[in-house]
Amino acid sequence: MDSDDHAMLEALVRHGKRHQLDDFLAQGDRCGWCRHPIRLRGFVVSGPAGEETVTFSSSSLPDGVVLKACGSRSEVRCPSCAAIYRGDSRHLVRAGLEGGKGVDEAIALHPAVFLTLTAPSFGAVHATSAVSPCHAGHPRARCAHGRPLACPRRHERGDELVGTPLCPDCYDYEGAVLQNALNSELWRRTMIYTERQLAAVLDRTQADARRVARLSFCRVAEFQRRGVVHLHAIVRADGPEGSVPPVDAGQLARACLQAAGTITVSNPNASATWGRQIDVQVLEHGDERARRVATYVAKYATKTSSDDPRLDAPVRSFEDLCRRELPTHLHRMVATALDLGADPALSELNLARHAHRLGYGGHFLTKSRRYSTTFGALRDARVQWREARRLGDDGPEDQTSEGHWHAVGAGWTDRGESLFAAHQQRQRTEDKREAELAWYTRSE
Repeated sequence: MDSDDHAMLEALVRHGKRHQLDDFLAQGDRCGWCRHPIRLRGFVVSGPAGEETVTFSSSSLPDGVVLKACGSRSEVRCPSCAAIYRGDSRHLVRAGLEGGKGVDEAIALHPAVFLTLTAPSFGAVHATSAVSPCHAGHPRARCAHGRPLACPRRHERGDELVGTPLCPDCYDYEGAVLQNALNSELWRRTMIYTERQLAAVLDRTQADARRVARLSFCRVAEFQRRGVVHLHAIVRADGPEGSVPPVDAGQLARACLQAAGTITVSNPNASATWGRQIDVQVLEHGDERARRVATYVAKYATKTSSDDPRLDAPVRSFEDLCRRELPTHLHRMVATALDLGADPALSELNLARHAHRLGYGGHFLTKSRRYSTTFGALRDARVQWREARRLGDDGPEDQTSEGHWHAVGAGWTDRGESLFAAHQQRQRTEDKREAELAWYTRSE
């Protein structure tokens, strides 16, 4: 038995000696074996007004606390809570394409497209390739810094070289960081110009076109391996009061392409624009692609600037950056953001504040107000469902419950509990994956 197994066993034995092992396991299941659960102390009172009685107290539970999931969006910080957020994201995206979750199902008849916007090149980087060399060229060709301009290797997806520059000194780190910082403004202008292009496609004035067709969207930001953000977005056209607009998906797709190809955002150091790899796919009503798109978008809602947990928290200074011991490419991206953050001309971009996100200061998942339901509504529905299960159908209709809680800490009590929680979380993930596989491969 190794030290980890011994620590987990000690934690379970400790709860068993207190006759609280079942309560401990139940608490872990309720918080999803969160990596950093919030520890709450308090009680619940129930009953008619003026006759409330204490119906639950945390004092009866292990360590006298209730464990509440941290609710983090980040996959790196808490896989358990990120899985819930990812599921909510999927419901939110699908509701905007198919209806449901409080959204009228007639929304499925509205034209919609799936738009992908990438960043331009800032220098040659190593890329995955199954059939050809990473970068073809004469093996003796060199850049101005004496490094090869070709790479004959065929990199697999997990290769650490993927996304790193062939020559770090030739790579435009400043341009890459500023592209990330201006990404949100690029998107804002893209939507404005798409409305203008749509008016031109309809041969109407902008004001007239806005009265008959308004755009709604849901978009997610993804960090490529090179550390630059690109966007995946669902753009939908809606008519007045939720009616079907006089626009088809092909017209909407053309408007998106024309707008994305003309947008530029300037700043004192450089200008940002979308790259040449712009893709628009029409989402037809009843097409299975719409469901795949919802899952695809939700997958990136829980990602961060990299899979490296050392970039999950803000970088406060160059000394802090050096302590992180990051790979060279990520280190230079963060260092460039810190450098540019000291430039008064770029102060409004808050680059130093967002250095751990390589200059990107926007949200990872954003939607327009009319697109779909909200995360808050989905959370409320989940809370009500859990409360209904807890109370059952036997409680009086006029009975109310009120909780009185205060936080006393965060995390598991000791290393053994933390290791056991991680083990249980991995097991839950594996069980869910097997259940999904069984569902999708079931015989009709």
